[in-house]
Amino acid sequence: MVVDGFGVSLSKKRGRILVRSSEGKWEFAIKNVREVIVSGKASITSDLLKTLAANGVGLLITSYTGLPLARLMPARAGGTARNRVEQYRALEDGRGCWIIKYLLLGKLRNQASNLRYYSKARKDMEEKTMLYDKASMIKEFADKLEKKDPGEGLKACREELMAVEAQAASIYWDGMRIVYSDYGFRERLKRPQIRKGAELDPVNLLLNIGYNLLAGTIWKYVIHFSLDPFAGYLHVERSGRLSLVYDLIEPFRPIMDRFVASYLRSNKSMIKSDKKKMDLIVDFKRRYYDDFLSIKSRYRGRKHRLETIMFMYVEDIVSYLNGRKTYIPTPYIPW
Repeated sequence: MVVDGFGVSLSKKRGRILVRSSEGKWEFAIKNVREVIVSGKASITSDLLKTLAANGVGLLITSYTGLPLARLMPARAGGTARNRVEQYRALEDGRGCWIIKYLLLGKLRNQASNLRYYSKARKDMEEKTMLYDKASMIKEFADKLEKKDPGEGLKACREELMAVEAQAASIYWDGMRIVYSDYGFRERLKRPQIRKGAELDPVNLLLNIGYNLLAGTIWKYVIHFSLDPFAGYLHVERSGRLSLVYDLIEPFRPIMDRFVASYLRSNKSMIKSDKKKMDLIVDFKRRYYDDFLSIKSRYRGRKHRLETIMFMYVEDIVSYLNGRKTYIPTPYIPW
């Protein structure tokens, strides 16, 4: 359930969620709701909060662009304290370096897959060759990374592996500039303007919203397994930063990049006018929950919904931390 409107109230009515707004009222059976996401302005009764927690229904509060701000954490969140203890130990004993390696390996493989995928579909031979060559370059980075022993010092290996990631990112976004060329994309910006009157930058806007939404979903599973969302390996610890969450979305970022390209192709009419900017944000968030999380891909040898893969991926991180796995498989999108 996504609450995007303003002046909305949510309360409990027997075994249902009662939603009221100026447009009317609706009721939803709590047993049919997995999560409530509030990105607009809404009031929620304490009685409903208790019921959501008791029934294991997640509650995520985000900004209008999907940036995760707060999450309801039930006392019975799942997992054990041991998971968190091992997470902290891995910051010191070298396992953190291996986790960084696996995260970036998954990201680079998916970046290369994206560029090969778009190379196939390109009619212009120069662009086709350019995309394929850039994919091959990133694959070389991934192959070298796969053979590399990342060492044990977290600070040193983080800097070394992030330098590799930065080189690959430069090549990748130069290639994706071709893919997104029809939508005015010039460079990857982390903070595109979305204020009233600013020129619409649909690619960067949707990429940022998509990454925010990814973080909100992964955060749910980090809590489920009792991990500390603020203690990451790749992203440096900083007050208020969900460092581990942003670590774990890295292999999924290229999957979002492909989803954004597909979304833009099928919604060209919505990006022609800045007047539709807010409509674009609302619609994209809806498509994320309706379509993106339902994408089927292979993981652990079988096809699963992407949302299920996210759960299994965090589960595999925990298994690695607890010594039940000697490596971490990463999600992969075929080209």
